[in-house]
Amino acid sequence: MPLSSYLSLLTTDDIMQLEILEKQTRLSFWGLENYRRFLLEYPEYFGCKVVVQENDGKGKLAGFLLARSLFDYLEVLKVGVTPAYQRQGIGTQLMEAAYSEGIKRGCRRCFLEVRKSNEGAIQFYHTHRFRIAGTRLNYYTDPVEDAWIMERIL
Repeated sequence: MPLSSYLSLLTTDDIMQLEILEKQTRLSFWGLENYRRFLLEYPEYFGCKVVVQENDGKGKLAGFLLARSLFDYLEVLKVGVTPAYQRQGIGTQLMEAAYSEGIKRGCRRCFLEVRKSNEGAIQFYHTHRFRIAGTRLNYYTDPVEDAWIMERIL
């Protein structure tokens, strides 16, 4: 159990830890160079993270979110929380930080895609007032699977 946690911006210093977290959460790692470019070269992209302080005094990446703002749309691209820290409010902290940043950037609606089989994530998004707005056929690979497009008003 963590002693404390804090929310902050995702930086290029976090990329190596992202790869580890994404393996633990079965997300697809997009590569060091892609994350570096997203965070440094494209102002429409932004990320946030939650770091927990463990009993040994070291900070550990417990969760992250990567999003982008396009015109008046916020798109949540990735959300991952280490299994040991799931169901402790970290995902909600990350989503609320993304909504806040999206609103600052003039976004009025938020979109995301989720595997149709990911019932836990779908339920989580429903609690955040998302609704199913459409389908993307064969959107995911490894394994190939359709995605729900979900949206909410900010």
